[in-house]
Amino acid sequence: MRPLTACLRGLWGTQGSLRQHLARAAAGSAALAFSAKLLMLLTSIVLARWMGAEGYGVYATAMALVLLLTVPTGLGLPVLVIRLLASYRVHQQWGLMRGLLLRGNQAVLGASLLMVVVAAVVIWALTDRLDLEHAPAYILALLLIPLMALGAMRSAALRGLHHVILGQLPENFIMPSVFLAIIVGCWLALEGSPALLPEMAILARFIASGVALGIGAVILFRRIPEPVRRAAPEYQLRAWGRAALPLLFIAGIHIINTQTDILMLAALRGSESAGVYQAAVRGAELVAFSLLIVNMVLQPTLARLHVAGDKERLQYLATLGARGATAAALPLAAIMILWGAPILTTVFGADFARGSTALSILAVAQLVNAFTGPANSLLDMTGHQDDSLKAMVVGVIVNVALNALLIPRWDIAGAAIATGISLVIWNVLLVLLVRRRLGLDATATGIGFVTNSRADRHGL
Repeated sequence: MRPLTACLRGLWGTQGSLRQHLARAAAGSAALAFSAKLLMLLTSIVLARWMGAEGYGVYATAMALVLLLTVPTGLGLPVLVIRLLASYRVHQQWGLMRGLLLRGNQAVLGASLLMVVVAAVVIWALTDRLDLEHAPAYILALLLIPLMALGAMRSAALRGLHHVILGQLPENFIMPSVFLAIIVGCWLALEGSPALLPEMAILARFIASGVALGIGAVILFRRIPEPVRRAAPEYQLRAWGRAALPLLFIAGIHIINTQTDILMLAALRGSESAGVYQAAVRGAELVAFSLLIVNMVLQPTLARLHVAGDKERLQYLATLGARGATAAALPLAAIMILWGAPILTTVFGADFARGSTALSILAVAQLVNAFTGPANSLLDMTGHQDDSLKAMVVGVIVNVALNALLIPRWDIAGAAIATGISLVIWNVLLVLLVRRRLGLDATATGIGFVTNSRADRHGL
């Protein structure tokens, strides 16, 4: 087998320097992420105006529930697939690549179908006891779980094979485009009357997700390396299980941390508050979408650089990613803070104006999130997922406790304060853990940052 460094040069040299490769991936990812945010924002606007704050709140609560339940069905495998496929490709372990893809998708499909059945039975059994008025919408939304779980696996596989842009295409462009087309088509056909039922919006989302999953599967099939097709599958089930378990907890805690506020608002203050808050969340998401791009682009490369023991490049890419994310987030945060109320009123309607305070709080928290850079990815891609888990556990405990304390007192502003504080605490802990475990600075300050001249000499 060729030496590791020669193999890395072979992987990167055919497509130009690492800097050029990352620039292309970043540009494509930025375009896809922007289009996804724009398309989903447009869809949210149509849904909010057509359904009203309460109906939109039911839809948002159903989607939050689906996102929460989809995580355990992934079994922690998507992040593991990115890391291991990148490593297996470097070492030309084609049999293990094939085995991981086969068993991983089989396990995720089985777990997602089981989750649908169990969750549907539980919701149905609790309908009368808890007076769940919108139980049919929640049960219908459960059908999205297998589509989303398998879509995450397919995306991870393509990104692990270093097809970063193709890995994002179905979820970031195809699904939101089809979803928006269906919603707008129904709006025009019905002329906006009567009010759209949450069940119809969920059904439209299901159709769009199915189309995206089918197209994504075709893309992955065509991009699997030929040696993988010819290789006999090999399995390391115990090793994969041990590595995936902490990643499962990390993904679960992350989703709990991001969806707790919506679910607790719906439970404690009703669907209307959940709908208004979700509109504020949509605005705040724009502040942090640059960090999402950075993580998607850098994850496979971070894993390979760690395998190669190239600490200088790891620091360079971490600082570059954090600075890029912060530069993009800063003006967006300022806009949300200064003009939150007019934006919400103009875009979503007068019923959503009271979410401006929550929007400002969440925008500040997301700016801090961007400044701390790809700290989470650095830990996950270098085998320190246990440390990510510890930081996330602290964050979710703080989030749940503060939501329970502040939502009854301050409604949606309380939810925003709770989520913002927990997000800042979580990111600070991640940065400290990256410094301890890897000796790197994940933030935009770039302590130990490699200068341009040195980076050029290293092929960056």
